[in-house]
Amino acid sequence: MATDIGKASQQDGVTERRRAREARGLGPAGASAAGDRLPKAPRERRPLLAVLAVLLIVGGAAIAGLLALRQDSRVPVLALSHDVAAGTAISDGDLVTMSVAAEGTHLVAADDKDQVVGRFARVSLVSGQLLDTTMLTDTAPLQPGSVAVGAALADGRMPASGLQPGDIVQLVQVGDGKGTVLVPDAAVSSVRTSDSVNTGGTVVTLIVDQAAGAQVAAVAADGSLAVTLVSRGAPTGAPIDTAAGTDG
Repeated sequence: MATDIGKASQQDGVTERRRAREARGLGPAGASAAGDRLPKAPRERRPLLAVLAVLLIVGGAAIAGLLALRQDSRVPVLALSHDVAAGTAISDGDLVTMSVAAEGTHLVAADDKDQVVGRFARVSLVSGQLLDTTMLTDTAPLQPGSVAVGAALADGRMPASGLQPGDIVQLVQVGDGKGTVLVPDAAVSSVRTSDSVNTGGTVVTLIVDQAAGAQVAAVAADGSLAVTLVSRGAPTGAPIDTAAGTDG
């Protein structure tokens, strides 16, 4: 009998302790309630993506603005519509207009066409080439009484540094171990490298006095013409007194 009473008391104690735990939220019921009270997970935020999107928008706007400014900096300038030989007077039909970034250059603005037409090409010009003020001269390279003579110069018959339009040169007939000065101050009008197997060397156009033209042409034709440099880059269009240096 006493044993039954003790068991009952023990069960009552267990029941009371279970109820006490449930009241404190430690039992199954309390756990369920606590589970219901767990905070919801915060909404995931991606600040880096937002910053990247802003940077892309700002960067795109900056690039677009830079391109617009670059486009605005392009100005119309003059270019050649076809090849123009050195010494040729520039005509309106020789010119076209192109838009380029021309800041800090000697390119000729399209508005200055009237100042170009009628002037002479100092050097040979090619189709599509932008026109530079240094390519023009007010005076025709071929002055009255002057002629242009072509000559193919072999290696060793001209300075190793080469020739360029505007150079002043001395024309010498070589052979038999001696040299005869034909023209002391001829002007170089144009220079190009020959692609011909037979000719080879460098082909130049020389401006000489008309009285010396035939002799210079004959000497050039038989391959006995040599050229020595007198001065580099003198204006091709400047009048040259070559008569004093004519021999024969």
